Order: sequence, then C-alpha cells, then structure tokens
Amino acid sequence: MALPPLDPLAMAPLATLLRAVDGKYTDVPQVMEVGDTPGRHGFAILCPQPVTGPQVTIAALERHPHSTQSFVPIRGGRWVVVLVPSRADGTPDAAAARAFLAGPEDAICIHRNVWHAGLTVLDGPAEFAMMMWRADAGDDGIVFDLETPITLTV
Repeated sequence: MALPPLDPLAMAPLATLLRAVDGKYTDVPQVMEVGDTPGRHGFAILCPQPVTGPQVTIAALERHPHSTQSFVPIRGGRWVVVLVPSRADGTPDAAAARAFLAGPEDAICIHRNVWHAGLTVLDGPAEFAMMMWRADAGDDGIVFDLETPITLTV
C-alpha cells in the first residue's frame, strides 16, 4: 500500500486533521475532551526513532477506549498515520485500514476507540507532543497483534 498525504475527508470519521483556519486561532474541542472514566489529561513529549527502508511493517494496533489521542510534531520530518475501523466485535478491520504520509506541518487528533498504529517516523529522530485522557484505572491502552501485518510503501 503506497501512502497518500493526509486528507481530512479520507480520515473522517476516525481522526481530525489539526490545522488553523485562515491563519487564525482554531478551537479543536476533541483534543481536550474529558474521558468517560475518572482520570486526568496527560501531556507527554515522545521521541520516536525512525524506521528505515522503503517499507514499513505494522504488526500491532492500539486503541484508547476512554480518550482521543493527539499528536503534534515539534521536530522531525515525515511520519506515518494508520487508522483502522473496528469490526462489529470490536476487533480491528485491517482490510479497511487507511494509511497516510504526514509531514512536519501535520498534527492529528485520533478519535476515541479508533485502532491506529503506534507513532512511526521516517526521516530521523523526532519529537512529538502527545495529549490524551489518562484513565485512573490504567486501562486506556489496548493493543491488538495482527495475524497478518500491514505493509506500507513509503
């Protein structure tokens, strides 16, 4: 699967592209949405190392049942966004995966309970701000190992 650039329409209803409108302040309420379980907002700086080569293999997906999750690049180049809808039983429908190539100017908010790949960067070490609701129970991250990994061409 070759990667197109981020497209707000193709990402809907799984994620929101975070962009200013006409260069003005744009309120994006999904980013600071309060979770559906007791907890608190979390903010972290992530420092992912790049994957190399012309292909990226996604062997597992994650979702956050209580929270949206937003990624805002601070330093870096291209990065991969993989969004996967759920089947009726709640497992990821990998055959319906939507994959995109994002750049250093792209920020996203992945909607609550949406399967997605972990943060994957391509051009070198990077820094990202990450914001989400952190459930007090600690059950805000579910990982699903794929029987057949998703292979992407970058």
